[in-house]
Amino acid sequence: MKTLQTLDWESHLVNRAQAGERVAFELLADTYRGQLLAVAYRQLHNTDDANDAVQEALYKAFRAIHAFTPGRPLLPWLSRICSNCCIDILRSRKAETDSIDKYEFALDDGNDYADDVEQSIQGSVVMASVNRLPRHYREIFMMRHFRHMEVGEIAAAVNRPEGTIKSWLFRSRKLLRKELEPMFGAA
Repeated sequence: MKTLQTLDWESHLVNRAQAGERVAFELLADTYRGQLLAVAYRQLHNTDDANDAVQEALYKAFRAIHAFTPGRPLLPWLSRICSNCCIDILRSRKAETDSIDKYEFALDDGNDYADDVEQSIQGSVVMASVNRLPRHYREIFMMRHFRHMEVGEIAAAVNRPEGTIKSWLFRSRKLLRKELEPMFGAA
């Protein structure tokens, strides 16, 4: 429970931040960053995404601090902004999780369609894109799509949490989709 002295201190910093003092807002942000990270991590289950959500939330709060009513507790307001940022990240994940299965035909080693030159060329283009992925993304992507390993098996093999593996797979697919869609079109 916050004491009156804590609320006075917080209100004082809010007033200074509303007056345009960036340092006052930074002090508030530093005070609540850990709690906001906990809120974000509970929703996103991924440290990188949680950090992104908190950063975005603090940026939005800084831009909207003039609309905040001094004297009210700041943490619930910041937590709501952070929660909304998490929802945005989850929505973008859902929108971007269109599978790259439409490109799977080109992820094979080429033996199944040696007679079809066009598919062979497409396979080369996809493999070149896979090879341009950052090393850790490329390794787990190949484990998943070439060795057909489950996420848990990959996590054990590279000694990382399953959430990290899922995040890396998501990001590797997103990078591949971004690179391949101009060549193959959106399906």
